[in-house]
Amino acid sequence: MEAIKELTNQQLIERAPSIGAIKPYCEVSERYSFVPTTKAINILRDSGWVPVMAGQTGVRIQEKKGFQKHLVRFTRPDLIVNGHRMDLLLYNSHDRGCAFQLIGGVFRFVCANGMIVGDRIAEYSHKHIGFSPEILADYSLRVGQHIEQTAGVIEDWQTINMTEIEKGIFAKAAHQLIYDEPEKAPIESQQLLSIRRTEDRNKNDLWTTFNTVQENIIKGGLYGRSEKGRRIKTRGVKSIDRDKKLNKALWILTEEMKNQKQ
Repeated sequence: MEAIKELTNQQLIERAPSIGAIKPYCEVSERYSFVPTTKAINILRDSGWVPVMAGQTGVRIQEKKGFQKHLVRFTRPDLIVNGHRMDLLLYNSHDRGCAFQLIGGVFRFVCANGMIVGDRIAEYSHKHIGFSPEILADYSLRVGQHIEQTAGVIEDWQTINMTEIEKGIFAKAAHQLIYDEPEKAPIESQQLLSIRRTEDRNKNDLWTTFNTVQENIIKGGLYGRSEKGRRIKTRGVKSIDRDKKLNKALWILTEEMKNQKQ
């Protein structure tokens, strides 16, 4: 079993300072109920969730620095299965950017690959108006129960074999998620199937295909050509919002591919 390295609240704040905000951004309404993210973290800790990662978005308006959207990733010791860790992701901000959000996720140890479960059942949103610690704890339990089922989904996808043509179709659909004008994209869709590690070579199952495409999109690093013909390398996804959107879309795409194979 992989060891879980729990982060203290101070360590989380060092990684994402907006987690430590002690008041909201000045322009929120009087109805806005400020709840420190550290309070939500402690509620989830008391519910058995261990914080292991943190990050935050950049800001365009400097006055919002320290109040922007941030993410804390949690897990539990009993949610590590076959090299995968089932996670609970907490999103929040103190500038009206988003409500408290809890989303199920998967973390693959072999490539430090963070994925999000693209299933609405595994997602919960709690507004800052009328915040209730009891409701947040209750929904962490509900989302957690759904996350536990994700291990079965992974095992199911690992049994579904993909032909080269089907993998190409999957990559083409994923390619269109990234580029609004695929014909002008710096890379071909087939490049999203590039294998990065020996563990994934000679594997043609749906789970490995999903992992490969997801990692190539989120981490970037694929060589291509700009519209002017200059050799470039694709950038990794740094935005919390874009990361969440793409991960959820890729998960749903994979579910659809599974349905087509059955």
